[in-house]
Amino acid sequence: MVFLSGNASDSSNCTHPPPPVNISKAILLGVILGGLIIFGVLGNILVILSVACHRHLHSVTHYYIVNLAVADLLLTSTVLPFSAIFEILGYWAFGRVFCNIWAAVDVLCCTASIMGLCIISIDRYIGVSYPLRYPTIVTQKRGLMALLCVWALSLVISIGPLFGWRQPAPEDETICQINEEPGYVLFSALGSFYVPLTIILVMYCRVYVVAKRESRGLKSGLKTDKSDSEQVTLRIHRKNAPVGGSGVTSAKNKTHFSVRLLKFSREKKAAKTLGIVVGCFVLCWLPFFLVMPIGSFFPDFRPSETVFKIAFWLGYLNSCINPIIYPCSSQEFKKAFQNVLRIQCLRRKQSSRHALGYTLHPTSHALEEQHKDLVRIPVGSGETFYKISKTDGVCEWKFFSSMPRASARITVAKDPSACTTARVCAPVT
Repeated sequence: MVFLSGNASDSSNCTHPPPPVNISKAILLGVILGGLIIFGVLGNILVILSVACHRHLHSVTHYYIVNLAVADLLLTSTVLPFSAIFEILGYWAFGRVFCNIWAAVDVLCCTASIMGLCIISIDRYIGVSYPLRYPTIVTQKRGLMALLCVWALSLVISIGPLFGWRQPAPEDETICQINEEPGYVLFSALGSFYVPLTIILVMYCRVYVVAKRESRGLKSGLKTDKSDSEQVTLRIHRKNAPVGGSGVTSAKNKTHFSVRLLKFSREKKAAKTLGIVVGCFVLCWLPFFLVMPIGSFFPDFRPSETVFKIAFWLGYLNSCINPIIYPCSSQEFKKAFQNVLRIQCLRRKQSSRHALGYTLHPTSHALEEQHKDLVRIPVGSGETFYKISKTDGVCEWKFFSSMPRASARITVAKDPSACTTARVCAPVT
């Protein structure tokens, strides 16, 4: 949200000559703010390219992250440069009409970014709570509809001042004010921050509760994922692991891992990464959404201009630091970033087998070509389950891993009625 010079109480209706520019201050601010803007623009472009260039990142969750990067990129490339110029000059130099449009675009991008984080928190709750059913619950169509709703709601919140929902503008066009009309301040603060923040916090509290409960349950080495039509119970026996009845129930056998454990661990790591993003978002934006209502509803307690500027630029900072959080918290993004920076962003079919520095099991590609209707469930970097439905009502699960000592081939424990259970019984040599 943009901080614009002047306020309703002290703005005059006559045009004043612009104040002289302090050259040394202008150079210092130009270097600092210019560096911040360039970093934010390049960082968010890097996030978008990393997802676009790596096929294993083409999931609804990562599309939500791309949406967040797009909102941050629009903010850093279209709003922040004018904010920096205003800060350096000390007055608004682009006229009244552009002031109103620029402020509306600022609210649009900031709100879309915040609501995007809200959608991501809901997505992570579903991913952690229902890891095996996640692909059927969160489809690309539903993901697209969620993103359209994000931008539609953001547009509704941002265009109010363009249609007159604001305090009267001063005649002096060198002053471009923040909209402090109390009704709009309340509406925008609730819609842009407090309601999404409440949803985000509730979702991540639920994620934490589910993660603790599921982690305790998964320590037994066997877990099920239930739905209305089927129950999937899968266990992996790693290479050289004994395949006997006692191995199924023995908690001491550390070579036993459930499919749900792998999938759940992957979703929990993604939730942890995005939890850091949300934490930084709260620290960056909460000061602004505290000082703005105070200044609007309680003019006598209005914070100083310096406090306002710090709060606004702290909010802008959030759009620049997300690209730092991803590689520091996610190995997938770290490797993807490295590939893009090394200009290894080739999406040819042949190069897809070597994405992110590892080689996928060649049989998995042949499997995809032979069975067009298979269900593909990635459970980690280079680890994928393929569910093949056959004509006789039997389902077959195949597991492929990039780790040479961890690959396994699944044979089928048949259940013709529901196609429910599979067990890894033989190692790949």
